[in-house]
Amino acid sequence: MHGVKLSYRIVVGVLCVVCLLTTSAIARDFDQSDSPVSIQADELDFDKATSVYSAQGQVDLQQDQTRLQADQVHYNTLTGDADAVGNAVLDDLGGTLAGESMNVNIKTGVGVAQYAHGFIAAYNFHISGDEISKLGEASYRIKNGTFTTCDGDVPAWKFGARELDVTVGGFARAKHVKFYLYDIPVLYVPYLAYPVSDKRESGFLLPMFGYSAERGAQISLAYYQVMGRNMDATLYLDYFSDMGVGTGLQYRYVFGDDNEGVANIYYVSSNGDSDFSDLDDRFAYRWDHLGTLAGDVRFSADVEYVSDREYFEDFGEIAEEYDKDEVESTIALSRRWGNLSLTGQILYTKDLELNADNDTTLQRLPEIQLDYNRTRLGNSPFYFSFDSTSTYFWRREGLKGERVDMRPALSAFFQPGNILEVEPEVGCRERLYWTSSEGPGFEHAENVDFSTRFSARVSRVFDLGRTQGLTKVKHSIEPEVTYYYTPNTKQEDLPYFDSTDRIENRNEVEYALVNRFIGRFVEESNRPTYRELGYLRLSQSHDFWLSRRDREEKEGEDRFSDIRTELILRPTAKWIVDVDLSYDPHRNEFTKFNAETGARYSDDVGFSAAYRYTEVTSEYLAATIDIDLLKPVYAKYEYRYDLGDKQRLENLISLEYRAQCWSCFISYRDRLDDEAIMFTFALSGIGNVGHVGSSLTTE
Repeated sequence: MHGVKLSYRIVVGVLCVVCLLTTSAIARDFDQSDSPVSIQADELDFDKATSVYSAQGQVDLQQDQTRLQADQVHYNTLTGDADAVGNAVLDDLGGTLAGESMNVNIKTGVGVAQYAHGFIAAYNFHISGDEISKLGEASYRIKNGTFTTCDGDVPAWKFGARELDVTVGGFARAKHVKFYLYDIPVLYVPYLAYPVSDKRESGFLLPMFGYSAERGAQISLAYYQVMGRNMDATLYLDYFSDMGVGTGLQYRYVFGDDNEGVANIYYVSSNGDSDFSDLDDRFAYRWDHLGTLAGDVRFSADVEYVSDREYFEDFGEIAEEYDKDEVESTIALSRRWGNLSLTGQILYTKDLELNADNDTTLQRLPEIQLDYNRTRLGNSPFYFSFDSTSTYFWRREGLKGERVDMRPALSAFFQPGNILEVEPEVGCRERLYWTSSEGPGFEHAENVDFSTRFSARVSRVFDLGRTQGLTKVKHSIEPEVTYYYTPNTKQEDLPYFDSTDRIENRNEVEYALVNRFIGRFVEESNRPTYRELGYLRLSQSHDFWLSRRDREEKEGEDRFSDIRTELILRPTAKWIVDVDLSYDPHRNEFTKFNAETGARYSDDVGFSAAYRYTEVTSEYLAATIDIDLLKPVYAKYEYRYDLGDKQRLENLISLEYRAQCWSCFISYRDRLDDEAIMFTFALSGIGNVGHVGSSLTTE
C-alpha cells in the first residue's frame, strides 16, 4: 500500500485490518500475542523493513481500551511505540492526556506529551504543563505545570510547581508550590500533598481564620491522619491572641462488627486572663463508645469532663453546650438473658455552677440494676415484673451510703366485651439503707402501690375517593382513666440522697381523651403507606385527699390539676408541629406552653422554630432557617431570645459560597458576652477545620 488516499474512512479502516493480517511473519506473531490494533487515517503507509505504519490526517489508533488520535502518527508494530504530532490525544482507563506532540507506547500506556494537559475523570482532576510524562497506568510527572479540580480554561483555583508527581488514587506531590486564584498567585507553600482519591487520605485540613471579642484574633489548623481502615485521628492547633494556644486530638475507631467510638481531648494554655486567678489553663475530654464484649456483654461509655464552666462558655458551638451547668460521665456493662437483664454502671457528675462545691456532689459508684421484664404467667391473664437497683452514693464530704430499692409487681389484662381494656397492677416497694457515720446507719421502708387503667377505642375510616396520594383517613377516639393509690409511709428517718427517698402518697385519678388521625397514602405503582397525621391528648387529674393531714398540707392547692394538652401534627412527611401546654382553669392562665415546628427538605433547606414558657421561671424563643434561594450562596440563620429578661441571647449568620470545585464559609455569631466572625474555605478533596476549640460535640 503506498500513497493511498480515500474519501471514505470506513474503507480505509477495513484495508488497515487486512494489512495487519497479511504483512510479514514478524507482524503476524505480534498480532497473535497482543490484542488487535486498528488504524484509521486519511493517508496510510507501511514500511515492511521497519514494521512502521505512517498515518496522516485524522489518525485514529485503537487497542483494547487505549485510543490515540492525532494529525500524524508513526506506529511501530514490533515495539508498540507511537510518535504523534499535532492535536495528539490519548484516552485510556486512567484518563485523557492531550498535547501538541506525544511519544507513547500503546501496549503499556507509558509516554510523554509536550505542552500538554490531562484529565482524570474519576476525581475531576486537571493537570497541565510544558511536559507531562505518563509513567504508568496511574502515575504522571509534570514539569512547569499546574493541577486543579476546577473546570474551565481559567480555573477558579490551581496549584503550580516546577515539578509535580501525581498518583491516581493517591496524591499529587510537589515542592515550592504557588497557589493561584484564577491566574493570580496568592500563596506559597514549600511542600504540598493533595489527594487524588475518593478514599480517606492523611493530610492537613484547610485552616480557619477569625476574630472574637473574647479570644481575639485566631487561627485554627488541623492535621488528619488515617491510621487504618478502622481508625483515624485529627490533631488540632489553635492560636488565640487574647487567650493562648489550644491543642486537641480526636480519635475515631471501629473494632469488630459493632464496637465503635470517638474520643476528644482539648487543652488551652492560657495567657493568664482567666476569670479564675488560680486556674489559667483549661482542658476537656469526651469519650463515646458502644459495642459488645465477649459473652454478649454490652459495653457503653459516655464520658465527659471539663476543668471549669469557662470552657463551654468559650468554645461551645450550640446552646446545649455553652449553657451547661453540669457534666456527667457514665460507663456501663449490661447483659440480657431473655426477660432478665443486669446492668452495672458508674455515674460521675461535676457541677459547673459558680462557687459549686464538688466535694459534696453525690456520685453513684457503682449502681447495679437487675430487672425482670413484664412476663405472662402461663396462659393466665396475670403478669409479673421485678425492678431493683443497688446504688452506693459517694462523695468526699458529707453523708455516704448504700441504698437497695426493690419493687416486685403483679399486673393483669382483661378485655370485657372486646371493647373495654382493664389493666390493674399492685406493687410492693422495699428500700434498704446502710449509711456512714453522718447518717442513721441501717434503715428501711416499705411502700405498697396500686393502679388500674381503664381504656377503650372506637374508630371510623373516611374514604376520600382518591386513587393516589392521601386516599383514606382513620380517626380513632381513645378515652382512658387511671387510678393511682400509694398510702402514707413514715419516711422522715430515712437518709436523703435523691427523690427516690421520699415517695409521695397518692390517691388520685387521671382521665384523658386521645384522638388519632392516620392517613393512607398510595403513590404510582407502590404499595400503600401509612402515616400518623395528628395526635391530640387532653388529660387532667383529681386528688381525693387521703387524710386530714394531707388536707392541711394541701390547703392552698386545688384538687383538680392543670389541664394538659399534647398535640402533634404532621402535615407532610417532612413537616411536624409539636405543642405541649398546661392550663390552670382556676386562675385562667397557662402554667406551661411549649411549641415547636420544623421541616427538613434537604441538607440545605429547612426551618425550625420553638417557643417555651414556664410560669415564673422562663420564656424563650428560638428559630433556625436554612435556605438555598441565592444559589450558589447557601445561608443559615439562628436566633434565640429571652422574652422574660427581654434580651437577645444569640444571633448566628452562616454563609457558604459553593462553587464547582471549592467552597467559602463565613459566619458571624453574636452572644451576650461575645462577638465572633470566622472564615474558612474548602477545596474539592480537602476538608476544612470546621470549628474552633475542638468542640466536644460528637458527629
